[in-house]
Amino acid sequence: MASEDPPPPPPATALMEEVLLRFPPADPSRLVAAALVCRRWRSLLSGPGFRRRFRELHRSPPLLGLLCNSPTGARFLPSSAFRPPGLPSTSDGLLRGWRALDARHGRVLLRWDPASSSSSGGSCPPLVVWDPITDQRKDLPPLLWAQYPYSWNAAVLCSAGAAGCDHLDCCGGHFLVVVVGTNSKEMFAHVYSSESGAWSEVTAARHPNDSVDFAPSALVGNALYFAFEMGATVLEYDLGTREMAVIRLPPRAFDWQRIALATTHDGCCLGFATADRSAIYLWKREASSQGGDAQVIELAKLLPAGTLSAFSDVVGFVDSIGLIYVRTADGLFTVDLKSSQVTKVSKDTGFSGIFPYMSFHTPALGVPSAGERPSVGA
Repeated sequence: MASEDPPPPPPATALMEEVLLRFPPADPSRLVAAALVCRRWRSLLSGPGFRRRFRELHRSPPLLGLLCNSPTGARFLPSSAFRPPGLPSTSDGLLRGWRALDARHGRVLLRWDPASSSSSGGSCPPLVVWDPITDQRKDLPPLLWAQYPYSWNAAVLCSAGAAGCDHLDCCGGHFLVVVVGTNSKEMFAHVYSSESGAWSEVTAARHPNDSVDFAPSALVGNALYFAFEMGATVLEYDLGTREMAVIRLPPRAFDWQRIALATTHDGCCLGFATADRSAIYLWKREASSQGGDAQVIELAKLLPAGTLSAFSDVVGFVDSIGLIYVRTADGLFTVDLKSSQVTKVSKDTGFSGIFPYMSFHTPALGVPSAGERPSVGA
């Protein structure tokens, strides 16, 4: 009996799509270059179907750059070929007068520097949610403090998390901004919803006699975590119940300098890191305990000779991709936890905050007629 004929080969376009889907997401320039080859490729890469399949295949958004707070404003330090289209090439990536507060789910939360702000003493400095890929900005309405804070911090996140959003392509959807603060008596929170366009009523709880640190927050499940300056505890805000609590860290976690919070790579636990002059210490807070012994990384074996002569400080921790940002007297370095590779990111040591920007970036060129210029997002 003769065997059946083999199925016909897939169309050339389908084969090319399978190839393009496997381009590394951390180098978006390769997709842009492919989109400029011909109209067929351009139409394929710009379509929503390709963008969806690209995100589903790679799952974890790549690191495109860092938002670093400098004395003159927030600076975007690229770690890929991506450059925010809203920043002119002459600006050196500087958002003058603005400070980064958070970066999550493809969005960046910025605040206007109070030194340059004309807002009254009873209101929060102006806040803006910025999408660096599309350059869309949403000005938040003024927040009048129910209690004027001694310290405060804020976070931005997709508002559809509880509804099962996978955060692979939620930049254009609704979002929340959570502002937490402390005064001499209480810690409290306000929540802004882009869906309602308004701030919530204040939520308050007993104050742990500490100040909220202006450092990156961490999102674990349905809870946000903010570091306190003394490093012994963190503030937990439950997005579902809107209740606040104080979480105590392992005793040795605050024997050194300030801590950096992170969501563990599986998204299930709170991770945090700190450092002394010669080593990095990593913990993971299990749901049923405060965490076990610390993982120790000896910096003297990784960093260049003489770098540790003055100090070392953990200013960023991205456990999902295994990167720690360490500031030393010689500059800003990344330590890859998987390969132990150390990379110097900047010689500047004046950054007061490091906020990794992670998002998928695929071409948004469309299929214009002859002579029409590419659209924003390329």
